[in-house]
Amino acid sequence: MIAIVTDSTVGYSTQEVATRGIVSVVPVNYQIGNNFYEEYASDRNGSFLPLMEGRSPCKTAQPSLGHFLRTFQSLVDRGCDVICIVLSSALSGTYSSARFAADQVGGSIAVVDSGTIDAGLHLLVDEAVNMAKGGFSVKEILRNLEGLKRKIGTAFTVESLGPIVSGGRLNDPKAKTTLNLRPVFELKGKIYFRGNARGPRERLEQICALVPANARRLIVSRCAAETDVSELTRMLKERHPQVYIHQRVVGPVLSIHTGAGAFGVAYVVKE
Repeated sequence: MIAIVTDSTVGYSTQEVATRGIVSVVPVNYQIGNNFYEEYASDRNGSFLPLMEGRSPCKTAQPSLGHFLRTFQSLVDRGCDVICIVLSSALSGTYSSARFAADQVGGSIAVVDSGTIDAGLHLLVDEAVNMAKGGFSVKEILRNLEGLKRKIGTAFTVESLGPIVSGGRLNDPKAKTTLNLRPVFELKGKIYFRGNARGPRERLEQICALVPANARRLIVSRCAAETDVSELTRMLKERHPQVYIHQRVVGPVLSIHTGAGAFGVAYVVKE
């Protein structure tokens, strides 16, 4: 049997993990003020945004090695072939931690650097689950995942550069946030600055322009449930009428690095 392991930035709910059946989720760690937490399924993290307001430090850390060791060992002991798909190594040390744990446990464990996070990771893990349930071999799944990674991307924007800069995920002096300017970024392995948008409409236009015309799945994500993404969803639907657009609220780990009010869209294109 093939088992899929991923990290909590995938954003699955408790029900989504249960329905996929072969997925184990390792929690990523985060700190708000003097308190330390683990990120769980999307419906189990409570109201974390109010805790972040005015608190310092707010930062994240890769999953503990022990979590990976216990998860891998349990699956190997059950006779599983393990495919572990984690958030981009350009954004976190999670990939290195998972690789080290896999070497320690032994057995059939392959660790994949997804090159993405959150909704993009969700799309990639979904594909792996579908292939495993469809009878593909480990070798076939790994080969297909390498191709799929190049077909997945995320376009997003933030209200403030503070969180993403202080977290060390961006160092581009051209990105600006002023009274009427907001930066637009693309995540393809790492974060790329794509331009400063003047006004809300231009910001949405720039995000939509980064989504390829042949997208076959779209996930609109936002930091905080009250962030309005209705117009972005409408514009995407107008451009991709055959695609059902999912909506999700991001968890605490990504929220710490993007800040309140951030939103974007992840896509996977057709073959």
